[in-house]
Amino acid sequence: MSARIVIVGGGPVGLALALASAPLTGVEVMVIERGPAANDILPEPFDHRVYALSSSSLAMLKALRVAFPSARMARVRAMQVFGDGEHSEEIGDSGNIGGGDRRRLDFDSGQPLAIIVEHAAIMRAMEARLREEGRVELRRGMTPVAMRCLGANRRELTLSDGSRIEADLLIAADGSRSQIREWAGITTSVKDYESDGVVANFRTEYPHGDIARQWFTHDAVLAWLPLPGNHVSIVWSVGREFSKVLPSNDPDAFCRAVEDAGRSSLGALSLVSPIARFPLSRVMAHDWAQPGLALIGDAAHAVHPLAGQGVNLGFADVRNLVSVLQGRSAFSAIGDLAVLRRYERSAREAAWLVGETTDRLRSIYLSDAGSARWLRNEGIGLLNRLPAVKSLLIDYASR
Repeated sequence: MSARIVIVGGGPVGLALALASAPLTGVEVMVIERGPAANDILPEPFDHRVYALSSSSLAMLKALRVAFPSARMARVRAMQVFGDGEHSEEIGDSGNIGGGDRRRLDFDSGQPLAIIVEHAAIMRAMEARLREEGRVELRRGMTPVAMRCLGANRRELTLSDGSRIEADLLIAADGSRSQIREWAGITTSVKDYESDGVVANFRTEYPHGDIARQWFTHDAVLAWLPLPGNHVSIVWSVGREFSKVLPSNDPDAFCRAVEDAGRSSLGALSLVSPIARFPLSRVMAHDWAQPGLALIGDAAHAVHPLAGQGVNLGFADVRNLVSVLQGRSAFSAIGDLAVLRRYERSAREAAWLVGETTDRLRSIYLSDAGSARWLRNEGIGLLNRLPAVKSLLIDYASR
């Protein structure tokens, strides 16, 4: 008799788990997702939601045979981190990394630190693989409206169309405001950063040179991520009051604001996407597992985008959970709490560490204290003279 895994949430992390768990012996997999299917026509020029995929995430997706069009991917071969003490030099039309700014931190590992992929492209590729796989039932346009326990390990969901689905293992992959987590009575620790993330895409006057750029000031963190061609995607973490006065209803004024914040490093910018914003907070579930239930991705942990590790942590959850399920005893049911606790122990530490590191960095960089101002400026130059430390940071960033 087969066991059923039901995944609530059909985003990249939920679909990755569906693909990874479909080959498990004696298992059938279903995904419940409220949204529509991915559009076969990708946004032009690019979706404003992007992911910086680490080498480990890329290796997992390759193993799952999820392939993206090369025209929709951009590599990050180096990173520049700027303080607020002086302007970054303009790149001009060469796209090269200059060496004259002592307050700039350059990472260049010789191999891509990450690959930037749009949300729309990754969703289309994953849904194409699910259709090829044929062993996953994807039910879109459905929303769970109730959940109840059936015996020791099993759960039952009632869906918005009135149907009922039983699960031997229910997976909450439904985001940081997880309804499944709430129904399960799992509490969370939440830290409101009292700031918003602002995202948008731009066409740039000069080539970006496959370089990600990040500026730290006392009141904001701005990242420019390379996209194919002369395009970048930005993630701008700004205080709520600043967010309210950003000229998002005036594209030209918004472009000038982003140009100024990025010291005109790539020349003039032209907005080529909608402008979106979302509140920033850190969320950590106190429990990631109950009998017949496990949390993954943002339902278990949500971190500040400063580290760029959100989706990579979710993919790490997928690898850990599938490994635990594969290695369980033949006498252990797929929803046994002892099995799921092993997953929680294997994945929680990494998520906690990223959250703590991001918190500390954010606190230091956004402080007005003299030591923080030094770190934003002179301290950055010091790291450039510590190759061993830089190598560790590069290794961490590319995991």
